[in-house]
Amino acid sequence: MPGQAKFKPPYQPSRPRSIRDELEKLAWAKNPRLARRLTRRLTRRAKHAKPRMTSHDNSARRIMRWQDRVLLTLGIIFLVLFVIRTETAIASEEQWGLQLQGETGAHTELAIDTDIQVAITGLVARVEITQRFTNSGSYWAEGIYRFPLPAGAAVDRMLIKVGERVLEGEIQEKEVARRTYRQARETGRTATIVEQQRRNQFETRLANIGPGETIDITIGYLQNVEYRDLSFNLRLPMTFTPRWEPGGRNGETLELTQPAPQLVSGPSATGNGLTLRANLISAVEFAAIESRYHDVDIRQVDNGYQVDLLNPDQVTDRDFELSWTPSLLSSPSISLTTFNDGESVYAQLMLVPPLADSVTPQAREVVLIIDTSGSMQGASMTQAKTALLHALDSLGPDDYFNLLQFNSSTERLFEQSVQLTPNSLQTARSFIQRLEANGGTNMAPALQQALSLDAVPQLMRQVVFITDGAVGNETQLLQKVARNLGDSRMFTVAIGHAPNSWFMRKTAEIGRGSFVHIGKPEEVGQQMAALWKRIQLPALTDIRIEWGAGAEFYPEIVPDLYAGEPLWLLARLPVEPTMIGLYGQLDGLDWRLDINGYDAISSHAGGDTLAKLWARKKIEALEDGLMFGADRELTRLETTAVALEHGLLTRHTNLVAVDKTPRRKDSELLASSNIPGLLPAGGSARLAGYPNTATGWLSQLLLSLFVLLLATAMLLFSGSRLPMTMPAAKA
Repeated sequence: MPGQAKFKPPYQPSRPRSIRDELEKLAWAKNPRLARRLTRRLTRRAKHAKPRMTSHDNSARRIMRWQDRVLLTLGIIFLVLFVIRTETAIASEEQWGLQLQGETGAHTELAIDTDIQVAITGLVARVEITQRFTNSGSYWAEGIYRFPLPAGAAVDRMLIKVGERVLEGEIQEKEVARRTYRQARETGRTATIVEQQRRNQFETRLANIGPGETIDITIGYLQNVEYRDLSFNLRLPMTFTPRWEPGGRNGETLELTQPAPQLVSGPSATGNGLTLRANLISAVEFAAIESRYHDVDIRQVDNGYQVDLLNPDQVTDRDFELSWTPSLLSSPSISLTTFNDGESVYAQLMLVPPLADSVTPQAREVVLIIDTSGSMQGASMTQAKTALLHALDSLGPDDYFNLLQFNSSTERLFEQSVQLTPNSLQTARSFIQRLEANGGTNMAPALQQALSLDAVPQLMRQVVFITDGAVGNETQLLQKVARNLGDSRMFTVAIGHAPNSWFMRKTAEIGRGSFVHIGKPEEVGQQMAALWKRIQLPALTDIRIEWGAGAEFYPEIVPDLYAGEPLWLLARLPVEPTMIGLYGQLDGLDWRLDINGYDAISSHAGGDTLAKLWARKKIEALEDGLMFGADRELTRLETTAVALEHGLLTRHTNLVAVDKTPRRKDSELLASSNIPGLLPAGGSARLAGYPNTATGWLSQLLLSLFVLLLATAMLLFSGSRLPMTMPAAKA
């Protein structure tokens, strides 16, 4: 109307104008009467509703939208996965260090010294390890110590010395031995038990160590001596590398209910002194005897040679390795060692290849796999990269190759294997130089990719696997190798002072290849040069041995015979001599050799040690069958029977020794202690408390927290529009 003031809507937003603001202003201007009616209706409704916080400073809480629910759910899921995946690492961190905890809550330490005596005859070594436990506390204690043994070791003896009393252990079924030990522990008698945790790791428990008391435990076992590149070799594990296990444990790892081993680094370890003596019993002179990682004193004695550690205070933070080379290099092509116990003949057959000069090199496809996980940090990574460069230098112009690196994920250099050219060689070298150690040890995808590459026609594929083997799911990985191997051959290179030798050796065995250990940087060149020379010179392939009726022999699948690397096999045969036939492919042609009777070849008595070594191989083969569907209960029964017959320690039998006289009174408390082994030399102390190769736990934690904080921020501080404050209605 003329002269009347123009109506202005009372709603004036103070924040920046938006499309919605413009539409509301337009509605008030074009239809003020309808707007007033709507405002009065909304005002009356608001009076009866619950108070609601309103503001124009964007601090009000808004309604949760579906996006917020998704983000919040993801944050919770990430946190739950983080807890599950790092459960093992957290457990290790909580159990860090040497603790002796009893009902009183007191702590003390148990010092350990180790003495090793070795007697080597031919291809068999008898090893006895004596460990000294001292309770420096003022109360009775129980000690728990885990220690490694070489792959295939046949543990058969234990002695315990308490003062002037000497107790000898006996093999019992696991549950029977545990009951025997628990009863002795609770009744105050000194007792010890040895259990197998993994194929190459054992645990000793010693109960009722008196205050200030020292007790000696001796464990004896048999092992084979290796012969490679015209040299004999004996390796004694002294410690082991922390293992990475995927978050979901299954297979063999389900049975490992004991806490993770305690590990300490060398500078912080006290009392881990080592004395060692090895006697080489032989009438043959040796051109060279050396210890790769320890200083030794070598003397010639009446029946051979005696090797002693120069420094008796050397700690056990690295494996002991002794090698010796005979002066006479004209070894026979076949060596047969036998033992007759009246019921059966136990035989060890060694196949020695011809000299390398008589073998023709063959073109092949080489697939190199390198472990770049966190456990490979430091010297191990340097050695591995050097080994790869040596591998490239060994390839010929007709060879094909490929490279894969793995940690938490897998990276492949070429989509398929390529022929060696200057360009492909330079690309591979650049790839190797960029490698860094970090993350988890997820081997399975790398193995799958390497074995599933398209085959190069008429070339044998050789997969070379370079790692420290720091995994806990060995069974699943070995299953994958067995299922996907095909016509390939797999060779393993163990890196570091204390690799997982059992896993590496078993992978090579299933892969019909061979295993080599590199313990220090200065030997990378020599070891890798020998490996490359060896695998490009297969002397005899597709080997098959017919032992005759009634024979049990191991391994059942014989690997190829390479220049400089003999093979030996164990068998139990009938007492009556039979013909043994050897078959194979030599330079693409059929090859055959017959042995008529046990005495046709210069054979010598191997003693009952051959029976124990054969039994150990049989047990190993039975346990391997579990990976491929064998009945678990039947396997347990058969394994136990063989172990009890031959007096061997296995997963189903224990060594136990008990003093008949109680020494601790019921009124005196018993404390329990985990005694830490040493980290391998050069290993990071972080690995023991919270494995760097765990699962990338730090990145998982940060990602989980980030997602959770993002969801929370969207809930609390979103810039979404606040409820509109309606203008007051006119009367």
